[in-house]
Amino acid sequence: MDRKQVIEVFKLLKSVYPNFDVSTEKVDIWTRLLKDQNPAIVMKNAERYVLTQKYPPTIADLRETNTESRSDDFLKKVRQWEREAVGKPRS
Repeated sequence: MDRKQVIEVFKLLKSVYPNFDVSTEKVDIWTRLLKDQNPAIVMKNAERYVLTQKYPPTIADLRETNTESRSDDFLKKVRQWEREAVGKPRS
């Protein structure tokens, strides 16, 4: 994620949690700690989070979990296997 993408997440959080503190320092820290994350997944996690939680999330609440990334990798492999298997005779 880049700074602009973190700011988009902050806009969502600030609109849902009026007490969510936003500062330049906080944007910088979150950007540094989320730089390895997929922005779409972080936003999806933020949207899911605000539907059920009374208090603002932490960085850990929004990061992609290892389970998500592993299942995503697994699904990609399955799709690849399916593509490679199409049209090949079965033994």
